[in-house]
Amino acid sequence: MNIICPKLFYRENKMLYPNIREEELKNKVAQDFFWLYDCTRIIGNVDFCVSMHHSSPPLEGLGEAQSLLWAEAKKGSANIYHSIVQLILTIGKARTFDRYLPPAFLGAFDAEKIAFIPYNDIQDIFYQNDFNWNVTPSNYETKEFQLVYEKVKNTIDQKALLFYYQKDDKELKQFIKNNFIESKRGITKIRIDKNNFIIVYNKWLQTVKPTIAVNWGIAKKNGIIDGDFYLADLLSQDNETLKEKLFVVLKKNEYELDRKLDEMGMFNPRKASFLDKQKAHTEFWNKYERPPKEEYWDYIVGRRDLLVPQDVRERKGSFFTPQIWVELSQKYLSDVLGEDWQDEYYVWDCAAGTGNLLAGLTNKYNIYASTLDKQDVDVMHDRIKNGANLLEDHVFQFDFLNDSFDKLPPSLKNEKN
Repeated sequence: MNIICPKLFYRENKMLYPNIREEELKNKVAQDFFWLYDCTRIIGNVDFCVSMHHSSPPLEGLGEAQSLLWAEAKKGSANIYHSIVQLILTIGKARTFDRYLPPAFLGAFDAEKIAFIPYNDIQDIFYQNDFNWNVTPSNYETKEFQLVYEKVKNTIDQKALLFYYQKDDKELKQFIKNNFIESKRGITKIRIDKNNFIIVYNKWLQTVKPTIAVNWGIAKKNGIIDGDFYLADLLSQDNETLKEKLFVVLKKNEYELDRKLDEMGMFNPRKASFLDKQKAHTEFWNKYERPPKEEYWDYIVGRRDLLVPQDVRERKGSFFTPQIWVELSQKYLSDVLGEDWQDEYYVWDCAAGTGNLLAGLTNKYNIYASTLDKQDVDVMHDRIKNGANLLEDHVFQFDFLNDSFDKLPPSLKNEKN
């Protein structure tokens, strides 16, 4: 029997609970992560159960305490696939779901990590015809183990939420707080907003970026940054980027970037796929709710500069313009050129970045913006779509230190002359 398990379940992570027995491990996990819940109930042959506390036991015939999690526990570092399949075989063999209300989640944990999978996504397994449940759940060599493994593998890949105790401590506790609620079904993911999108980006760098089929060293030299791939992920739904004007967009299981019209008038984009069949990507985004609320989109896109590596920002001189500088620049122009300067003069910001210096200007017909990076042009076009007071054909890519003025938009060349 050949079972191939993804590398993500074998990443080296420092164990939080090394060299302890399984019973002690269960006690420590209960104390450290499920202290608000009742972890003392015995549910058939299930290793570990989490449920809500009740002031008194449910009355006979009037229901029971609802389980939130049934989990398999293993000391040391275990294979999560094997553990979840073993748990399913244990439940199916005893038909535990006939005697107890099923939980919101099934799970498995060891000394370094814990994984969850929504019960509703695998419950049909227990109602298969012609299946022999009278096998030893811990015997990984049986035909039944392999059958269940193959049937649930895709579900585990797509729905399992994997957390490492030390690396994902805050996310794990937030996940438990959001989802371990009585009578709750489904998943509440961690929300992303303008205050935490950089923190999530830093975690994305460690987990998702290494699995994207891009030579980042060469890409960086050509002005392509990982932050654009992160924005494509973040501002998407069902793995489809919602903002077509971004430099990079996610199209289900691959990224498209630098989309250009060819001689036949059709888009001819570059593409980047995943090295691990999108497993790490799926695992990561199962933890977070995306896209963020639409009210944050423009802010997040406008702060693309925070996703640009420091050495690139310094080399290209691309820095975020604080709002107070924007206001002062417009005040000084008004002091020197008069109150009607926006109607009497043309403004060309030739190092516009994502256009922050132009915020607040009113006469868009007299405003031009250029930048060295095509990505920043795409960001400004996206901001125009969301209300920025600029004209699309007044925003263009231009290297003002090296390019010829022949590359300027015709309308700007006419005004310049």
